[in-house]
Amino acid sequence: MNPLLPVDPSSLAQAGKPLRASVTSDFARQSGAAPASLRRRALLKSSVSVLALGGCASTLLSACGGDFTGVGVSPAELAPVLNSIANFRDVAGASPGYATSDGAHVRRAWVYRCDALTPNAADVATLQRMALAYVYDLRAPAVAGIAPGTLPGTANYLPLNVLGTLAPPSFAGMQAAELDAAMQTYWNEFVTGRTQCAAYGALLQHIADAPGPHLICGAPGVDVVGWASALLLLIANVPLDIVVQDFLLTNAWRSTGVDPANATPPVQQSYIQAAFDALQTNYGDLSRYLTTGLGLASNTLDRLRGRLVV
Repeated sequence: MNPLLPVDPSSLAQAGKPLRASVTSDFARQSGAAPASLRRRALLKSSVSVLALGGCASTLLSACGGDFTGVGVSPAELAPVLNSIANFRDVAGASPGYATSDGAHVRRAWVYRCDALTPNAADVATLQRMALAYVYDLRAPAVAGIAPGTLPGTANYLPLNVLGTLAPPSFAGMQAAELDAAMQTYWNEFVTGRTQCAAYGALLQHIADAPGPHLICGAPGVDVVGWASALLLLIANVPLDIVVQDFLLTNAWRSTGVDPANATPPVQQSYIQAAFDALQTNYGDLSRYLTTGLGLASNTLDRLRGRLVV
C-alpha cells in the first residue's frame, strides 16, 4: 500500500467561493413528473453550446432519453459481487457501460463506488484481484479511515472530507418532510459550498490524472458519492435521465429504511434535483460549474472524459 498524505480541500485555491441559494425544486414537488423537466431542459440547452469535452461538443439536450442499462440485469453484469460492502457498483453501469449521447459508452471497471469499505475476508480477496489504484474516502474524519488489512495492497488511500465537518450529520427523529428538506439543503451545498466544491474538484482532478481503477467510498447518510458519480456520468455525456435513474439505484443496492435513527434513509429524486437547481441558479450551466465552481481546466475535463468513455 502506498498511502498519500491527507488532502485538505479548503486549501485548494481553485475552489469557487460559496454561493448560497435557497432550494427551489418545482420539479421535485410535482407528483409523478418525468425526470426530464422543462427546467432541466433549459439548463442542458444552455450547456450545449459551451461544454466541449474530449473534442466533441456535448449534446446533453438529448438527456430526455437514452439507454438505461442498470435495470433488468444480473449483479454480475454491473460489478464484481461484494456482498459485505453496501452499494458497491460500477459507476459505468452494466455491460457495455451506459450509452452516451454522442455514441460512445462509459468505460467499465475504471471507477467504482460504495458506502463504507468494510469487506469480509472473501471480499478482501476480490478487491485484491481488482488491483485498485486509488480509494477515495469522502466521509467526515470521525468515521473515515480504512481498517488495517482492508485496503488492497495495490491501492493508495486519499481522504476528502466533502462536508467539511468533523462528524457526519444526524437525522435521528426527523419525519419524512423534515428529512427531505435537510437532505435537499446538503445537496444544494454540494454545489454552492466552498469546501464541497474544493473536495469534488480535487476528486475529479485526481481521477483525470491518476492511474486507475478508482473506488469512491462514502456513507449511507448524506450520499456524497452520489453527486460524484453523477458528475462523472455528466462529464462522460450520459443522458441526464440515466444519471438520475443511476442515482436512484442506491435504493436497490443498499438496505435502506425509515427508522427513528434515519441511519440509512432511501435516496430521493428531490435530492439530486436540489443540486441541479443550485447549479442552474448559481452557475447557469454545467461547464461554468465545472470550471469556475470546481476549478477544473478545460484540458483536465478533456482528459477526464477521455478516460471515462470508450
